[in-house]
Amino acid sequence: MNSLKNKAALVTGSARGLGKAIAERGKIDIVVANAGIELVETPVVDFTEEQFDRVFSINTKGTYFTMQQAAKTVENNGRIIYVASSTTSFPVPGMAVYGGSKTSPRYLVEILSKEIGHKGITVNTIIPFAVDHSGIFAKPDSYPALRKQLLDSCPMGRLAEVEDVANAAEFFASDLSSFVNGQHLLINGGATN
Repeated sequence: MNSLKNKAALVTGSARGLGKAIAERGKIDIVVANAGIELVETPVVDFTEEQFDRVFSINTKGTYFTMQQAAKTVENNGRIIYVASSTTSFPVPGMAVYGGSKTSPRYLVEILSKEIGHKGITVNTIIPFAVDHSGIFAKPDSYPALRKQLLDSCPMGRLAEVEDVANAAEFFASDLSSFVNGQHLLINGGATN
């Protein structure tokens, strides 16, 4: 895509990674905050404080500080993209900690889009459905009951693929989305949970 030519991009989960990238590339035009760990099949009455702290430290705190540093360093007319989870739109039993940890940064996207929009920087969220061949579904036989539940909820009869999420990221990173700011794009094939 021509609108992405000569753009310096960084996909990160670490605010420290931004400083290193600037040192190596001289500037940053696009930051994708994509770090995350999952905690599934863990009911509210069963998760531990240690599990909560670990998931929120990476998924919420890490993302907040990555986006904060991005707001300080991304070039004017740049892009900040947060990758959330469809559990922030459709709560799934057993995923309270994971979904909760991915919900808070969605709010930050809306605030940040207002605070730095005057620089032409857009801040948006991609909300993917469960992604096949990635995360907890990296192995085809992992979490069979959850996989079936998710497949049954999706009219398209499949989980998302990495390319589905990448296509949305390419849109948000390009000039095609230059007037799209503070939005949350659901990539879920019409799934209802």
